[in-house]
Amino acid sequence: MSVCLAAQPLDYRSVYPVLDPRRTAGPGPFSYGYALCWDGIQIDVTRNASLLNCEMRIHLISALSEDKEIQAWNLFDNNFVDRIGSAHLGLPSNMTIMKAGLPTQPCAVGADTVVLCRYFAWPRGRTALYTFLPQDFWDFWGGCDVTFNWIVDTAGSNLWGNQTPQPQYPLVRLPDFTTMKNQAGTNLSVVFGGAAFAGADDPVYTAMQAALGIVPRFSVPFTSLPPFPADGTLLREWDSNTFFVVFGGAKFEMDWATLFAGMTQSQIGQFLQLTMAPGGLNPIRIIPLGGTANLGAMPIDGTLIRELGDGRVYLVDHSQLRWVVSPDAMDANCLSWRHVRIVPNNALAALPRGPNITA
Repeated sequence: MSVCLAAQPLDYRSVYPVLDPRRTAGPGPFSYGYALCWDGIQIDVTRNASLLNCEMRIHLISALSEDKEIQAWNLFDNNFVDRIGSAHLGLPSNMTIMKAGLPTQPCAVGADTVVLCRYFAWPRGRTALYTFLPQDFWDFWGGCDVTFNWIVDTAGSNLWGNQTPQPQYPLVRLPDFTTMKNQAGTNLSVVFGGAAFAGADDPVYTAMQAALGIVPRFSVPFTSLPPFPADGTLLREWDSNTFFVVFGGAKFEMDWATLFAGMTQSQIGQFLQLTMAPGGLNPIRIIPLGGTANLGAMPIDGTLIRELGDGRVYLVDHSQLRWVVSPDAMDANCLSWRHVRIVPNNALAALPRGPNITA
């Protein structure tokens, strides 16, 4: 086993947060607006089934007069291994990169992250300005098409990476308790976890919410929202004591009496910490009748999941659970432990299985 050591770390001022699509509502594609210190960039992230998690397809879009460049950077070699840029530079507009540091791979092969550069007027010339933490970069965007649409280079946030606040999850378009209605004022929906649930105009539901002291945050015209909430959203329909957690668009029953039967206090604490992190304990959102019907039993492809009492981690691939048989298999396939979702025992028993992932 070889270990690659980087001689020069990244300048902490240049490192900006990487946003986690798994904590964003819906299956994607996702669009994130980045107000960098001097620039404004929209980053679009789309899962690409033809890519491995150890691969990424990088695209650059820019209609600005000043040339731009994106470098695939290898920290061990302290140099770029590939690059794309503005048409005026004679560079391509997209590249496929491979993660650095893979088993049996030489240290100077592959990219740890990307570096965003501008071509200022002479004598300054090409200048590296922005980058991303390698672990987050690959954990969150590996296996995706990532498009950098460089929108503006004359205004930004005036905040460098170390001054930029960390993202607050879940990432949603509208906050919880927002209501939406059509032009006729009917078919009221309520938003939880970034998704809309119809039937919020049910008088029984409205009265129940009012009795609990819950009032709509604000009401907006109807707009299209993702089909399911962000990971970790807790839901129950108003006429039931059974509640669910949502992972990868699928619902997993979380009845307290059943869930905690036979568990020690330590196990209960572990479950709550792993299931509801990050951001602490999420309140259970009470939704209209039938609101859980649109949530499936099988999470979307790319979801990592295991049962609380079983150490086996499964990757959802082509709507099947594939057991990742070892930590080495996790690492070789660039699967991140932090994305493993925890569900109650026997919650996966009825889901179809696919071939094991051994390497």
